[in-house]
Amino acid sequence: MKKKLILFTLSIILISFAFLIVLPYVQDQKKIKQYAFTMDSIDGKVNLSDFNGKYTLIYYGYMYCPDICPTTLSIVADALKKLPKQKADMFQLIFISVDPDRDKVEGLKEYANYFYKGAIGVTSNKKYLKTITANYGTYYAYEYLENSKINYSVAHTSFVYVMDKNGKLLHKLEHLEKTSDVLSIIKNLN
Repeated sequence: MKKKLILFTLSIILISFAFLIVLPYVQDQKKIKQYAFTMDSIDGKVNLSDFNGKYTLIYYGYMYCPDICPTTLSIVADALKKLPKQKADMFQLIFISVDPDRDKVEGLKEYANYFYKGAIGVTSNKKYLKTITANYGTYYAYEYLENSKINYSVAHTSFVYVMDKNGKLLHKLEHLEKTSDVLSIIKNLN
């Protein structure tokens, strides 16, 4: 009887220990999967996992955005430029266009690199973009404009997603107004 009690107790301890180790790993994998994507770029398919080992800064927007996108990308780029080169090399800036009808992959690379050399511009089809933006908790909608040459604008949230070196969300930065808003977070990442 005593032997059975010891075996039962050991089994409970082992199962509890396994849950303490396995459960966080499983939860991390779910989070990584939630944010994973495959997008199109001028250089081919781009997966978030292509940047494992680097922190990624992800921003959703569109090239015809008159103010929010260029301002946010400028702030993020300026923060990266303020880091020592070795530290800046630990980051990848990714601009994801939610306007695939106008923002073609041929222009996205140039647009992203205008703000930060080495930045990547990507997009996908509308159905896939809806899924990925929902996974990130971001929002966009087309607003059609009467008597306008551009035909529509895109209302969208303005979040910068800071992902860890494995593709897990670390920070969701909102309403950036200054370079220091980003710099205070990214300079402390190892």
